[in-house]
Amino acid sequence: MIPEFKRLNAWRTELNICIRCGYCYELCHLFKSSFWEIDTPRAKLILLFRLLNGEMECTPEIADKIAECFHCRNCERSCAAKVPVTDIIQDAKADLADAGFEFRGTAALVDDDICGHCGMCSSVCKAEAISIDEEKKRIVDPVKCLSCGVCVASCPSGAITQTEGFGIQESDLRESMLSSLAGGAE
Repeated sequence: MIPEFKRLNAWRTELNICIRCGYCYELCHLFKSSFWEIDTPRAKLILLFRLLNGEMECTPEIADKIAECFHCRNCERSCAAKVPVTDIIQDAKADLADAGFEFRGTAALVDDDICGHCGMCSSVCKAEAISIDEEKKRIVDPVKCLSCGVCVASCPSGAITQTEGFGIQESDLRESMLSSLAGGAE
């Protein structure tokens, strides 16, 4: 499956501006936890550049890796070239979803078995990523979800979780959420 990358194509210039210096990963929560290059914003930009130019084929694993971002914008604050990494990743996620790729990345996940259906998560989600289906189940849109953790923190039943499987600890999520609330994310 070859995505069209309509949104990502608008970022072609910015993908060329990135000089691959690596300053972006110094404050990246994913990289600080895993120390794997593939978890860096730089690696995601390289993947997106190669996908956009047809130099590699997208797979479900690559789509999920691209979607792993806490949207804290630390990478952008560290970027000497001022590349809007978070916005690029957000548009890439939308293009990948349009192409039919299913991914979770770092998006929140609701456990319907323990969800009390109070609606707290929907009311605090700045990105409006949490909706309710016909059966009153909470659905998290992985494209819209900014992985800020506010819904996780506000859930009284503990039904919402966020990816911690990449070596991400609760303290990393908390630090990312505080960074986002302090003006890092829009």
